[in-house]
Amino acid sequence: MAIAKKRSGVSLTQFVALIMATVVLSLLVDFGHKVALYRQLQLEEARLDQGIAYEENRGDYLEWLRGYVQTDEFVGAWARREWKMVEAGETSVVPMLPEAPSAPQIRPQEESRPSEGPRWQEWLKRLFD
Repeated sequence: MAIAKKRSGVSLTQFVALIMATVVLSLLVDFGHKVALYRQLQLEEARLDQGIAYEENRGDYLEWLRGYVQTDEFVGAWARREWKMVEAGETSVVPMLPEAPSAPQIRPQEESRPSEGPRWQEWLKRLFD
């Protein structure tokens, strides 16, 4: 009497197909993550390139400004603008604005009250007399 062996419901072909599907799915998910990471890196690179260009322009401007502030032209313009100075042979003119008429001052009117005594006595008279 031979005992018949029952084979499991999964054949070798199905098992290999299942393993292949798992590997392919894992590779697809990993590929998706890498594509997303690559896109983020591209955006970061573009942002950094803009920052580098800005700083290069700012550096060029600061170099120009450093050269300009060391000139006599800048010193003269600064002295005229900030200190209201004039060069030899020039006349300084400072326009004076006419004074505006001042608005009449309104004083609060003081309460007229009899100076008979302290306020509490005045209240007593008003309430009980």
